[in-house]
Amino acid sequence: MLKLRKLKATLAVADAHSFAGAANLMNMSQPAITRAVQSLEDELEIRLFYRKSRYSGLTEAGDILTRRIRRAQRNLKLAESELQSLGAAPPGFRPSLAQHAADHEFAALLAIAARGSISAAARAVGPSQPALNKSLKMLENRTACLLFHRTSHGMRLTPAGEILLRRSKLALSEIRQAVEEIAFLKGQGRGRIRVGALPLTRVRMVPRAVETLVTHYPEAEIAIVDGTYEVLLHALNNGDIDILAGTIRKPALIDGLVSEELFQDDVAIVASATHPLATNPDCTLADCLNYDWILPFKGVPLRNKFEQTLASVGLPAPTRIIEADSIVAVRSLLLSGPRLAILSRHQVHFEVSWGALAILPVRLKDAMRPVGITTRGDFEPTPLAQVFLTALREASLRYAAPDAPGRLPQEPTGFSA
Repeated sequence: MLKLRKLKATLAVADAHSFAGAANLMNMSQPAITRAVQSLEDELEIRLFYRKSRYSGLTEAGDILTRRIRRAQRNLKLAESELQSLGAAPPGFRPSLAQHAADHEFAALLAIAARGSISAAARAVGPSQPALNKSLKMLENRTACLLFHRTSHGMRLTPAGEILLRRSKLALSEIRQAVEEIAFLKGQGRGRIRVGALPLTRVRMVPRAVETLVTHYPEAEIAIVDGTYEVLLHALNNGDIDILAGTIRKPALIDGLVSEELFQDDVAIVASATHPLATNPDCTLADCLNYDWILPFKGVPLRNKFEQTLASVGLPAPTRIIEADSIVAVRSLLLSGPRLAILSRHQVHFEVSWGALAILPVRLKDAMRPVGITTRGDFEPTPLAQVFLTALREASLRYAAPDAPGRLPQEPTGFSA
């Protein structure tokens, strides 16, 4: 990771339009400013400024870097204001993060939060326990906030620690993305994209988009993260993932996130191809209640609507239920016995095509869910991330095809995700 001291010197040169002016802004010598910028240029292997006698202007790479530095600093300043609003610091105290916090302080915060203790963090990242503890204390002094509770089970973030951890991750993510953008500018397709994939998009949409990306940019690093909606939404908000692909819930559970709907997904009742109802063209929702069900957990919108639908037509909720959120587990359970599940047609596309599973001929009215992409509202994708977002949009077009296996006309019973 690029050193914050060098980044601040670079931003000062950009603001002052000269190395001499930057020295005055930073209260450093001009040779020290020059060395910091040149060292950064050596690391990035590209010029950040074009120099004239009394003026220094940004190159394209310099413009990319300074834009990302400003975005990183904005997150640290937001951390300062959010910590003040929390009321954890003494009245009148102003945290000093954007201008004075050092790399090792943020590194200590991230390492301890990830490992749960100073000793585990020291073993994982290298600095000694006293060094990590000192860095943490410096950060706590800058914010006048306790960042961790020390318990018998390890160290747990305080509310102030959670605020600072989130903003630190977002700030450091901006610097990482600056490096990736500059590499892209130099014709290198390297870069890292972290995408959260909800069950519906894990089967076809996200894999197809990944295939498109790596075909054109084989050096790109893709991390596909799965989990529940709540877990992935928090990961997105905290900067642990860049993009979330899957079902959109309105309103979102967290403010500041934006969603782009790509298509409407329809839900169906799914069974093994050998299930007694699979070959019964006249089966009804009432017939389905004679069998065991595999359903989402309580509180999941799909489960809630299913139970509401049954109640609206005077039917009781199933009593023999297995709860599961893993599509792998659901498929296995469907294939091993006469059970039923509520799934997206797209989630079982291949199994229906192969003749292993079947869509029951129970017509479901309004069985639609919006599916798309969710990002942070202030997310500025790198060129590589833009390519991936375009690939996701193109992959989603296949979901609108009229020949999805088992598709039926959408008429009565009244059902929605």
